[in-house]
Amino acid sequence: KLAYKILFWFLLISLAPMGFVGVQLVSISQQSLRKETLAMQESLAVGFADTVHKYVTTFRNVLTETSSLEDFVSMSVVRQRQHLNRILQIHLAVLELAVLNDKGVEVLRVGRFLGPNPEMRDFSREDLFQTAVGPKGQYIGRLERFQGLYPTVTVSTPILDARAQPARVVGVLTARISLNPLSTMLAMEFPATGKSRACVVAQDGFLIAHSDPKEIYKPDARLPEDVLKVVTTQSNERGGGEISLADGRRLLAAFSETRELGWIVYVQQPVEAANQSAEEMKSQITTVLIGVVLLTVLLSLAVAGHITRPIRMLKEAADRLGKGQFEDLPEVVTTNDE
Repeated sequence: KLAYKILFWFLLISLAPMGFVGVQLVSISQQSLRKETLAMQESLAVGFADTVHKYVTTFRNVLTETSSLEDFVSMSVVRQRQHLNRILQIHLAVLELAVLNDKGVEVLRVGRFLGPNPEMRDFSREDLFQTAVGPKGQYIGRLERFQGLYPTVTVSTPILDARAQPARVVGVLTARISLNPLSTMLAMEFPATGKSRACVVAQDGFLIAHSDPKEIYKPDARLPEDVLKVVTTQSNERGGGEISLADGRRLLAAFSETRELGWIVYVQQPVEAANQSAEEMKSQITTVLIGVVLLTVLLSLAVAGHITRPIRMLKEAADRLGKGQFEDLPEVVTTNDE
């Protein structure tokens, strides 16, 4: 019984502190990894939001520079066509270009998938014309799906006659821009082999870009409503945290709003993936504990045997004396301890 008691106390004294420390280490690791993952996701969201802004404003700047050319101010259709065809050759993401007069009616329209004589349209009541000729002066919006699949955005800028005092709007230059390159960039940064997913979404839920091509090239491509509700109801321009979905999944998500555009870059990762390193640490600690238990059991048995050996000899000697055997008693070596 004494040996078993010694074994028990050895195990308790050695394993209890180690188990407590192990649990604390796993808990601290999970919290640290979660904070680090969220910080990384938010950094990626902010960085890609800046990329989206630069991508769209690059084409806006191209239109602004082009609209300032004399051939556009004079509304020379022949010369304008040459400039617009050159833009189509240089910028593959530009799908369509059009010149509107000061009434909002097309006078010229060129594009990659247009016939030789496309029908001229009236945009006098459309935002792309009204905003361009108004105080704001430029327009970025009108998200659509080209051929029902590929997301596009319309950009327009006024054609100003700077010779007039004050400057007079003589027309509007507008372009339809493909947003497919944004999905390509997201797919490279968030490959399908990883756990993270990212997308760019408008406030109304229109899916602009996604790291998974299967999600973006759909006629009705949208974020799930439970995710969209969380993303679009945030009061901050950027942030992150854990969200729970209707299907029971838990995600670590971060978002960042794109300057001027109002679009939102959203990055997500399953909580389980974020805690994977902590789970690995927990497995390692469990393995160490099992090894310590085995080692402690062997050590405790050795120590208990060493301590109880003289006690067993005394007991054996007492038993013999009780039976009247005074010869051949076990030799008891006494030491300076109990």
